[in-house]
Amino acid sequence: MTRAFDPADVLPRLARLARLASPASDDGIFAHRQLAELLVERHPWRAAIYARRALAHRQADDRAWAVLAFCQTLLGNFRCAVSAYERAIACAPGNPWYAHNLGHLLDVAVGKPERALPWLRSAYAAKAENSEIVASYVHALARAGQMDRARPILELALSRYPSRELEALSRWLDQGAPARRPAHSSAPPRSTPAPPPRSVAPRRATTTRRQPKGHPLARVLEQGLSHLPLDTKQRERALALANDALSERASILPPASKRTRQKSVEKTAKRDDLAGLAAAVAYAIVYVDHLPLSQAEVAAPFRVAVGRLRGRFAELRARLDLIPGDARYATTRR
Repeated sequence: MTRAFDPADVLPRLARLARLASPASDDGIFAHRQLAELLVERHPWRAAIYARRALAHRQADDRAWAVLAFCQTLLGNFRCAVSAYERAIACAPGNPWYAHNLGHLLDVAVGKPERALPWLRSAYAAKAENSEIVASYVHALARAGQMDRARPILELALSRYPSRELEALSRWLDQGAPARRPAHSSAPPRSTPAPPPRSVAPRRATTTRRQPKGHPLARVLEQGLSHLPLDTKQRERALALANDALSERASILPPASKRTRQKSVEKTAKRDDLAGLAAAVAYAIVYVDHLPLSQAEVAAPFRVAVGRLRGRFAELRARLDLIPGDARYATTRR
């Protein structure tokens, strides 16, 4: 049995190879591209430097263009990301993931769903079984005013592989797919695999916002946050995010109690669900602030399974339309 892959074992070797090999050689290009791929999620700025070093000597490297596009997306440079994905597609026209990423970026970040549709249609034709591609395609169709095409595609997907994100997307369509304001250069638009249920403009949370102090979610959240390495401002933003979650429809919260007597198992299930949502709120701050904490590390103080956190976070990200560096909740955004 092979040992599980650990990037910590590989990074020093790749860095050494990048120093010793000629930058234009196959080994040098490989080392710089791999360093970019391994570092992109935690250090997108550094990863972009490595990707550009690889591209300086091999302009036809589609993987290097794709990782550079991902870096620029995480850094909020959406138009640069679009250009990089276009270069990746030019190098590998048949790759459906490049087409999906470009289309999704054009739709939710640049605010051009009509331009996104050809790319998302191509991705959907190749990977119609993938829920993320389905969600992005349906979202762009709805935003482009093609609800009559969006609904059948979504219903077919839900009949095959239902998921929280597709169900959230269905509720959004039921509400008429409310539009958002166009993107601003000074406040980058937010992105998500599934769309938001309401129209909101990007805004930064402040300490004067109403906090859900009296709600059980706030108590569970504050208790869990006390065991995580977050500063005061990040905890305040977590409470602001929880407040926004509470303002959403009931689907994001544990089911409301019936007026009949609750059995102990029902109360336990509701308490666990609340802990899962609180853990997802905490991880949302980790996500938008690019903090080096895993889902397992965030789930532990809330005593919830990683799978529960992951499911709740996926729904939370869809409902609140979160991206890394989100202007409403991030504290480390430049």
